[in-house]
Amino acid sequence: MPNHTFNILTFNHPQEEQTFYFTDQEHDNLTRIYKSLVPDEVIEKYGEQDHYYTSFTVEQDGFLAVSKPTTPLFETKTNEAGEERSYAVRNSTFSSSVLKRYYNSLIHSHFKGKGFLVKPNFISDTEVWLPSEKQDTTGQYKIFDRFSLKVQFKTVSDSLELLVTFEGKSKIFKVPVSTLLEDVSPTDINWVVYEKGLYRFDELPDSGKREYDKVYPVWNFEIRDALMQGTEAPDKTNKYKKFREGIDKFYNQYLNTEEFKAIIPITSNGFIAVNKINIGSVNNSSNRLLFGEEKSGIVPMDGMKEHGPFGLSPTTKIHYFFIFHKDDQPIAEKMDSYFKGTEFGFKGLVKFIHTTYHTEKGFSIRFDDRDDPWPEIYEAITNKHFESDIQYIAIYISPFSKNAPDKSRRKIYYKLKELLLKEGVSSQVIDGEKVLTNEKYYYSLPNIAIAILAKLNGIPWKLDTKLKNELIVGIGAFRNSEVDIQYIGSAFSFANNGKFNRFECFQKDQTKELAGSIIRAVKEYANVNTGIKRLVIHFYKSMRQDELQPIEDGLKDLGLDIPVFIVSINKTESSDIVAFDNSWKDLMPMSGTFIKVGYNKFLLFNNTRYNPKFYSFHDGFPFPIKLKIFCTEKELVEEYKTVKELIDQVYQFSRMYWKSVRQQNLPVTIKYPEMVAEMLPHFDGNEIPEFGKDNLWFL
Repeated sequence: MPNHTFNILTFNHPQEEQTFYFTDQEHDNLTRIYKSLVPDEVIEKYGEQDHYYTSFTVEQDGFLAVSKPTTPLFETKTNEAGEERSYAVRNSTFSSSVLKRYYNSLIHSHFKGKGFLVKPNFISDTEVWLPSEKQDTTGQYKIFDRFSLKVQFKTVSDSLELLVTFEGKSKIFKVPVSTLLEDVSPTDINWVVYEKGLYRFDELPDSGKREYDKVYPVWNFEIRDALMQGTEAPDKTNKYKKFREGIDKFYNQYLNTEEFKAIIPITSNGFIAVNKINIGSVNNSSNRLLFGEEKSGIVPMDGMKEHGPFGLSPTTKIHYFFIFHKDDQPIAEKMDSYFKGTEFGFKGLVKFIHTTYHTEKGFSIRFDDRDDPWPEIYEAITNKHFESDIQYIAIYISPFSKNAPDKSRRKIYYKLKELLLKEGVSSQVIDGEKVLTNEKYYYSLPNIAIAILAKLNGIPWKLDTKLKNELIVGIGAFRNSEVDIQYIGSAFSFANNGKFNRFECFQKDQTKELAGSIIRAVKEYANVNTGIKRLVIHFYKSMRQDELQPIEDGLKDLGLDIPVFIVSINKTESSDIVAFDNSWKDLMPMSGTFIKVGYNKFLLFNNTRYNPKFYSFHDGFPFPIKLKIFCTEKELVEEYKTVKELIDQVYQFSRMYWKSVRQQNLPVTIKYPEMVAEMLPHFDGNEIPEFGKDNLWFL
């Protein structure tokens, strides 16, 4: 078996020629096609409009029939350099987009005809829900395994491709909507099942609206909160194995059959191999980190234990104080013992992060009202005097888990963060319940300690790389579901050694403000570092031209004629391409492996599997991230050396996460802004207090 395989099957066109039927009028059961995607004959017949409609191969009265081969014709032409090249003849076949939708519609109809639950939208893919082998033991739900099938053209092969993904499990209530509405608002219901069909609740057919006692809702987080259900612990088992087992079973039972191959003629013998020429790896040096006295290492925990932090906090005048409910005094005392180093399992802040640890007697805050502690906490903090030459750290023992179903209780966390920032105080939140119930809570102390050090402007570790004259700006986003607004954390500016400068935050539509923030970061950097060579932007999605243009204009105004590299960074948690290392029983590729999946598109595997023989399963099995690289000077991304350097840089920044001693799959250039964007909607006026704009208070 090849070392690496994708979750992709290849197939041939079912027919060499197709006849599709088009109209200019919208009707039920027709597929809408944008004007640039339809054949020329359709526009010639009906005149130009934004959209047209097709029944695909179903003949309809008055529709225009268009017949074409399913593969384009080619002709040879001589280009400007006098070279003969082969070019596809325009309009000689249907657009790939139309053919994809047709094949998706075939897949959709095939599974719906078998009585399976199928998501209604087949434009980009088809989602099939199959009853899970393991059902709910409480009897509240029916459990379904979800699979996605997506048609794509020649992304990693020379063939038509079928991308097969395991999307996880969904729960469908056994009680109908009519019963659930006693406790759940209709606005919290998203998907429902009616008469073996999946529908968005607001798109339920009239027959379903007449029979709400036969409509069954799909469980979601909003319903969970409305029913005051607890949050399940995150599943940290091997997702590569679950994903692979799921798609293998789905392939064997439902795709590798004569019936399915009659509509989608699969040509590959199972999932296809990754071409070895498309596999690369970051430099070995990209794993190196610098700790105390510039000693290097690979594993953060080992480096911190052996050498201490790279950069100590610039202040020794540090006072800690606790904020806790009166019944949680034993928890506060236990945390105090951990920080002093007198509690088993942790040697203390003085020895681990080399900072002073001191609590002033009588300075901590103890509140009485557990259900509504905010008035007491607010009064105590606003009446407290904070000395200007002392750096304070508040340790908040939260009486509620961060996953508490009551949203108002969760908001106290954000309100406290903001109030303390206004006083120039950073804070560390402790889940009191975990301290008491987890016998090995001391394993969490190194993570808490490095976050505290970062909030004190210390540097737990840094990248072992030569400083270059470039600025890296990270832009991440978080959608707040309560107000349905996407917030963007931006201008997280870094030098290439990982040194953090400053950040700001915006709403999604504030394109000019975002660009202005980036230009200010460039200007400040250029004032200190002469001869800046390039600007690298790590963006949470593909950057549109209207987002890039103000940045280019701003650079011109500064008189900086430098290239701008855009590295789009996406999570691939599901619905996307992944790869498996078949040489290892647990299937996750080695950390630092990257695989080309298109023109300047790559999968990058960020994990702690640095060694092919040893791996700590406690570190989890993160899926790869997906990179797309663009440059304002296109020829620069034609150079493999430059592209690899940018991939290495993303990998290195995934090692700079100072909330955990374990490597993350997202680089901090995306992760940190996302964390801030998640908190911003809870702050007054969506503004971060000035003290919080140049330190890592949110860790």
